Amino acid sequence: MIKKAFYMALLLVLVACEDKFEVTYRYSRPYNVPILLDASEILVDIQVKPSINPDAAFKIASNDQYFFVGEKMKGVHVYEKTDEFHASPLCFIECQQIKAFDVENNILYCNNFTDLLVLDIENPLQAKILHREKDYFNKYSNSTFNLPIFYNVAINANVYEIGYQLTVLTNVEIDANPNIIVKQIPNNIQINKPFAGIINVESNIFTLGNNNIMQCSYTPDGFEISQSAINFPNYPSVMPTDNLQYKNGVIFLIGGGIIGINGGFIYWDYQNMSEQIHGYRPWWPVRDVVSLKEQANNHAAIWQGGDQNDIYFDLVRITEDGVYNGGFGARFFGVSSIINVNDTILTLGNQLTLHRSYINQDNAYSFERVKLYTNISGSAMLRDGDRLIVANKQGLFIYNISDLQNIKLIP
Repeated sequence: MIKKAFYMALLLVLVACEDKFEVTYRYSRPYNVPILLDASEILVDIQVKPSINPDAAFKIASNDQYFFVGEKMKGVHVYEKTDEFHASPLCFIECQQIKAFDVENNILYCNNFTDLLVLDIENPLQAKILHREKDYFNKYSNSTFNLPIFYNVAINANVYEIGYQLTVLTNVEIDANPNIIVKQIPNNIQINKPFAGIINVESNIFTLGNNNIMQCSYTPDGFEISQSAINFPNYPSVMPTDNLQYKNGVIFLIGGGIIGINGGFIYWDYQNMSEQIHGYRPWWPVRDVVSLKEQANNHAAIWQGGDQNDIYFDLVRITEDGVYNGGFGARFFGVSSIINVNDTILTLGNQLTLHRSYINQDNAYSFERVKLYTNISGSAMLRDGDRLIVANKQGLFIYNISDLQNIKLIP
């Protein structure tokens, strides 16, 4: 009897241990819970609102009648040209999650999260959507920002898997599909997704899409997409390429939107887009770049260092043998935009600085600062002939740059 009782007690202990193991395994374990974005409140129509000053402009575009100042994740500020040297605020076109835009005549192309919007802006006060191409920019990314996903708990078709959050699950069945549903993109999610880029190249609209650079157009016959003459390797896994620019006859694909991930740029001469692709990859993200057309394969680049305010400014010379970095290495704070005016490089940030490139005593290319304007600041600029258009938190300002040594605000 005692022996039988002993075996019964042992059996109960083993069963209890087994139950405890099952409970721990089933109900308490770390798990990468998918973060699902319900984009139904993001993928919405544009709204035209009263004019406000841009807080952080990233791009300026124009047509014959208006200047358009883009502000990421917010929309486009519109200024009406009252004459050759003046413009006044007109309105603000709200477009959530905007990261790229450009203008061709009376048509504005922009992204609304993953969608491509085509807007009629003949009268910006009555701007309207002519066409919405669903999930246009998702085609460029093979990462978790891909096509809309459908779970049993999916709210509607506009549900996207945007990341994961390591969570210790408790009281959840082992075969359940837990997830976190959000209606705005959390700050800790990689902000350069989806990859969006739009530029106007000699009246042709180029965009990122389908692991390549595409062309698109809107005519009375409708919206058309075609493969461009530009081909490039699928770099996103190494260098997140999230910025298209066109400056001085050169198309730039700029990448590296995250600190610590390889950044750089690829470029093509628009007059000879079939020539070999060139690239430059510093360790840190490239913020902006411009070509020195009078010096073959030389470029000036602004790239970001170890934190958001740590900016380096380099001359980059690309040769047949690879990349030569001039090593100018100037350190600035708050620099965000760069242009080339007759091979004088202008950088804009907390101040406007003029630089000139030269060959130093070591027979290496470098830069020297030739002029500093502490009274001119902003986050975006556009050269328009002898005018420099600058956007900052106070609005839009137009400067006369016919004499770079004496740049003046046009009153």
